[in-house]
Amino acid sequence: MFLEISMLDKSRRKLIIGGGAALAGGGLLLSLKQLEWVGGDGMIVLSAPPHGAAPAYTTFEDIYRKQWTWDSVAKSTHFVNCWYQRGCSWDVFVKDGIVWREEQAGKYKQIDPNVPDYNPRGCQKGGCYSQKMYDEGRIKYPMKRVGARGDGRWKRITWEEGLQEIADKIIDVMVSDGPGSIVWDMGTANTGGCNGTGVHRSGHVLDTPILDINSDVGDHHPGAQATVGKITFSGSMDDLFYSDLILIWGGNPIYTQIPNAHFLNEARYNGAHIITIAPDYNASSIHADTWIPVNVGTDAALGLALCHVIVEEGLENRAFIAEQTDLPLLVRKDTGLFLRGSDMETGGAEDRFYFHDMASGEMRICPHKSLALEGAQPALEGEFPVKTLSGLVTVTPVFSLLKRQLVDYTPEKASAITGIGTETIRKLARRIAKAKAATMVTQSVFSKFYHGLEMERCQILVLTLCGQMGKKGSGIIGFPAMTIAGTETINVSDADYSPKIGALLLKLKAAPKFIKSKMAGMTDEMIIYDLVREAYRQGGYIASNLFWYQVGLGKLIGSAAQYDPTMKRELDSFLQEAYDKGWQIRPPKNRQRIFLEVGGNILRRTRGYNQLYETFIKDLDLLVTFDWRMSNTALHSDYVFPAAGWYEKNDITWATPLAPYAHIISQAVPPIGESKSDWAFTCLLQKTIQKRAKERDIKTFVDRAGKTRRLDQVYDEFSFKGRYDENSDEKVMTDLLEMTTNLGGISWAEIKKKGFARYTDLGMSFINIGNATDIKPDATITANTWHTDKKLPWPTLTRRIQFYIDHPFFMEQGEQLPIHKDSPRLGGNYPLHLTQGHTRWSIHASWRDHHNLLRLQRGEPIILINVEDAKRRHIKDGERVRVYNDIDSYEIMAKIAPSLRPGQVMQYHAWEPYQFKNGKSYAAVTPNPINPLQVAGGYFHLQPLPEAATPGPSDRDTRVEIERIARA
Repeated sequence: MFLEISMLDKSRRKLIIGGGAALAGGGLLLSLKQLEWVGGDGMIVLSAPPHGAAPAYTTFEDIYRKQWTWDSVAKSTHFVNCWYQRGCSWDVFVKDGIVWREEQAGKYKQIDPNVPDYNPRGCQKGGCYSQKMYDEGRIKYPMKRVGARGDGRWKRITWEEGLQEIADKIIDVMVSDGPGSIVWDMGTANTGGCNGTGVHRSGHVLDTPILDINSDVGDHHPGAQATVGKITFSGSMDDLFYSDLILIWGGNPIYTQIPNAHFLNEARYNGAHIITIAPDYNASSIHADTWIPVNVGTDAALGLALCHVIVEEGLENRAFIAEQTDLPLLVRKDTGLFLRGSDMETGGAEDRFYFHDMASGEMRICPHKSLALEGAQPALEGEFPVKTLSGLVTVTPVFSLLKRQLVDYTPEKASAITGIGTETIRKLARRIAKAKAATMVTQSVFSKFYHGLEMERCQILVLTLCGQMGKKGSGIIGFPAMTIAGTETINVSDADYSPKIGALLLKLKAAPKFIKSKMAGMTDEMIIYDLVREAYRQGGYIASNLFWYQVGLGKLIGSAAQYDPTMKRELDSFLQEAYDKGWQIRPPKNRQRIFLEVGGNILRRTRGYNQLYETFIKDLDLLVTFDWRMSNTALHSDYVFPAAGWYEKNDITWATPLAPYAHIISQAVPPIGESKSDWAFTCLLQKTIQKRAKERDIKTFVDRAGKTRRLDQVYDEFSFKGRYDENSDEKVMTDLLEMTTNLGGISWAEIKKKGFARYTDLGMSFINIGNATDIKPDATITANTWHTDKKLPWPTLTRRIQFYIDHPFFMEQGEQLPIHKDSPRLGGNYPLHLTQGHTRWSIHASWRDHHNLLRLQRGEPIILINVEDAKRRHIKDGERVRVYNDIDSYEIMAKIAPSLRPGQVMQYHAWEPYQFKNGKSYAAVTPNPINPLQVAGGYFHLQPLPEAATPGPSDRDTRVEIERIARA
């Protein structure tokens, strides 16, 4: 029993009791009749009734009933990047101005009587957010650093003071160094509504670039981009009910996708055979029919062995691959390049290709505007003489080259690499080929391997050879993303017009290019990607890993040749060539002066973050963080501003086709302390910059293109000439929903009451368009049916699923076709392979210090180690260990895990560095070198754009050793 004054409502003289129905303490006798429940982590609040008033309660039952009353209920969700499980509608219960609990809404309607509905959606993180929003880690007031960075010494300041000091510094830098010296980071929790709009429009108005962090975190799917020309494509989770084979290969959805897990289990009840392919015996393996324990980093070899069996036994779907892929296209044997139109006639096109037609016995140019073969029968094998402009050459189909390559990947050879028995490989190959519908449930695991591009190419090759793409219950989950469409233009619209009129004007401006591209046979999907790539080249967004390479992590990120024996030159040589040829966009060369962190956490997220302290961070004039919790980046900032929590503002999320619903957050309670919404923060910052520019008589700045812009009008431009101010979040949301084209016309007022709305269409958003399918109100979602059913070309150079990449970088590395390469020993020649996974007990770092969730685990960072590996090192469960390699070291608690294979150690992510001794986490030992293939460009589909086609991390290949730390 304990007694303390409530910090929630001092004005009412309430007292909080932890446990018990009545107590005597400090001479104060309290009875049941004086108890009043306001909820929140099991806390009972005491309130003495007015003198002479009748008691409100007579029994303990009355107290229990009282806790289930509330003043209001709001609809909301949580704006963290839970991604694959993203999108859950919650009822938020408010009493006495306090959010005291949340509850899953459970109101999703069943759209198909043959499949289950989406109820319930939610996880334990969302179910305790009302506790997290009131805990000790919440930032409530603006603060300015008074000690050294990272010391945790702060002075409370007003919003006005902080914004004015920052605005003055921004003005100074804009005039002296230019806007390229100021960079924004939105992190992964950016929104689809007003709060995301605030940052994007700020970057546009000031011409200050924003980090494009998708490749930074490793969610960029380079193999998918190289093979199908896009990363965004996914079916819905209920589409699994049309599968008879589900492969969980590259993920652990039972562990990490709590709201989606029931679909997998129910699909299994429905008759689907579930196979997990993973090194460790994880939660998904436990609930599968078959577990295939592949060696870490050998998934490409397994994929190619499966393809070997499929082709050897004639199980491939020849009609499908002839129509949908580049496997029939002809390749010159003398150069190894595709036979192109430019080889055959003067002025011929570089993007026209050929196949040998068995029906006519002649070579034919491949259809360009459609995948339909129109009676042609492309040959998949053989050699054919062709007269070109340079003379007679011999050509052969890609399938012939693939078939020769697969000779090296027999089940026997692959078994030695993967650790999987030969008969297991053969049975798996036959099962995939003969399945009615096979689905591959994967996540962003392979993106984070150095050779992950090849692993993804091989996965897609397996399904494609069997025709398991673009039909109900089949396909692979790429980067699953969906957002409101028709609203993107608000970020760059002319302030002289309303956003709606501005969107129309921008569409009219793009119309000539759109029409010209249409006439050239390009699909809407291809045109949208082309337009976005063109905009990306303007430099409004920066590829994060290229940025870190330039400003402080060059030795780490550029170290690929040190570990990769197949590289004949250093990464910098590849990178400079990519810059010179315009294949990649060079980050601003300006010295970095100001970094604005508005949703991310670079000093946790970035591999090698600890080296940034002495390079990038040390050289900054100003590091500003806007957040609701004290992250590691906030701890090292010069200014920290308090962000409103997820129940304290209004917005709409981006979502995924896995759960195809747009969810909103609505303001259930006012922001705590002096916190403000993201929209208000960016709005007030622009307003202050304009105000100070006028007061200082500084009218203009020169942008990165050399054009003069008005600095004393930036807020006018940002706010659409005063149409919106810092309190206009709902007005912005109202206008955005009026512009939205894929939610069935629902208004902000309507969706605010309901909490969510099902997507009705993809719209023309580049985030959505790659799903390439029609969304029907009474059917599950199957990705890529535009290609398989409507015969629309894929957005690749060949306009087909493309397995042969004759790009010079790919040819230099010997990776024209999918291949297995041994995982490099990043960090040095050490015996333990450090893998990582997404934690179950947090979404990134947001809940990593939550007291209830810490009780469900060890309460501090741990590393999992196999029983035998621990025994050899005399390590016992719960002991402190040192993890080290050539790069660095860190200390952590060991957890003995029989579910791990020998030689593998696992570290679940998201712990803040300050939760480790000396502030040094697992990211300190990861060199994270860039694979040179990920800076390739110039191909139609190998060009940088937001979220894809820029280089990513390689932390899954890190090698370490572990030693027990002797007790003093």
